Amino acid sequence: MTLRMNTIGRVLLPAFLLFVLLLVSRSNGQAQAGAQAPTQPQGPPACPGQTMAIQATGVYTQKPVPEIQINGQPAPGAIWQPGMRSYWHCHAGGQIMMVFDGVGRVQKRGERMRTLHKGETEYAGPGVEHWHGAASDASAQFFQVSIAPVPVFWMEEVGKADYMGNDIGIASREEFLKTGERKKPESAMK
Repeated sequence: MTLRMNTIGRVLLPAFLLFVLLLVSRSNGQAQAGAQAPTQPQGPPACPGQTMAIQATGVYTQKPVPEIQINGQPAPGAIWQPGMRSYWHCHAGGQIMMVFDGVGRVQKRGERMRTLHKGETEYAGPGVEHWHGAASDASAQFFQVSIAPVPVFWMEEVGKADYMGNDIGIASREEFLKTGERKKPESAMK
């Protein structure tokens, strides 16, 4: 009889432990899933700035990128001449940028400037302040598209420290908030 009870115990105990383990793992998974459930956003993040006519340092040319097709049409793009760049701006729905040709520069507020080469991309999420343009010694053609059909909100001109990669966009923001001047004096840009 004792031998039979030991045999039943050896079979039932592991089965019972496996059952308990299964219950615990399922309840932890449900608790974690409940804790990580995403909240519904209340709309796109607000972009500071305003719509305005002056949007870039120097001249850039809108030029579609025929090698990239969106719904059978050439993708939107722009050519930036050496040293040219947009002002700080943001898109409520975000923006995707890819250097199609040349050497570009991009920066998000709070980060250092990055150099992009052909095929490299940058994504500025909804409400993320950023700028983009060409390197100081090369032009850049960007494929650039806004994620949602909303206005672009423009802020201050990109300063030399940001353009050269020596600041994270905070000094220019503080200067703009203090002075209200969007365009930098010519002497500050050289």
